[in-house]
Amino acid sequence: MNFNRPFFVSNDSFQIATYADGPVNGPPIVLIHGWPEIAYSWKHTVPALVDAGYRVIAFDLRGFGHSSAPLDPVHYAMPQLVSDIEAVMDGHGISEAIICGHDWGGSIVWHASRMISHRVKAVIGICVPHTSRAPAPPLKIIEKRYGPKHYFLEFRDRGPEVAANFAKDPDGFFRLMFRSTPPGAKADETFTFIPTQFERFLSEGSPALKGVVLPDEDRKQFVEAYIRTGFETGMNLYRNIDVNWHLAEGMSDRITQPVLMISPEGDLLLPPELTGPMVKMCPDLERVNIPDCGHWAMWDAPEALNNVMTEWLERRFN
Repeated sequence: MNFNRPFFVSNDSFQIATYADGPVNGPPIVLIHGWPEIAYSWKHTVPALVDAGYRVIAFDLRGFGHSSAPLDPVHYAMPQLVSDIEAVMDGHGISEAIICGHDWGGSIVWHASRMISHRVKAVIGICVPHTSRAPAPPLKIIEKRYGPKHYFLEFRDRGPEVAANFAKDPDGFFRLMFRSTPPGAKADETFTFIPTQFERFLSEGSPALKGVVLPDEDRKQFVEAYIRTGFETGMNLYRNIDVNWHLAEGMSDRITQPVLMISPEGDLLLPPELTGPMVKMCPDLERVNIPDCGHWAMWDAPEALNNVMTEWLERRFN
């Protein structure tokens, strides 16, 4: 898969950059990245799926990579994100696909499995569990629990300033963000204070860090992508959290398609135990934990992740 030569599909007046590999007649699987990622995040996943006979389609979410990057948050609510999946499928002549998402892509696939259920054959979620609708607007809950320095709230309230700080050292930003989880590490109350952490990192001269999981050449792909789009457009996903909560009112929590939930055991923000409630909402659910792996599973433990995915796909669909 050549991540520097996208095939563009149009949707909602924007251009979505897509990347395809594998046999044209193979069963299709669509890969959806999260934040702060790009389609290139699936670099190690695509070959394994292609070798298993799948037609693999990855794409840059709107606001990321080579896709259009409108600044106005109104363009990033869940209905638009899900409609982009449909547009990608239409652009590649696909009527139904397995969809797989990591991080924000995980949140998107849980919504897509219900909003366009007739086009979703099965769902694979990595890190982000499917949850029932919160009893109140999520950002209000987060602010009460963590205070205003949680990155969700900083992106909402200080987006331009935070984005400008990230842009001061994009390579340093990705070195700081994309790291493995040290053995025995625990998430303290400041774990989610990402803008504050990066400000401190800059003040210390962007020092070398342990556990960086993005090799230099791969990190260049991320740096170039975010120089192109800037950091603020990706924050629009977070600015729509409460909007999405309101839009989901009345939507069933039940997901009827086959579901594979993959949880890295070292994900400090989204530990495997958060997947427990999925048992009642997903009647055809398998949960698998990956040991010695942090949140950035596609880079931290790519072989283990690929083995889990391909084994489940082989067992369920071949």
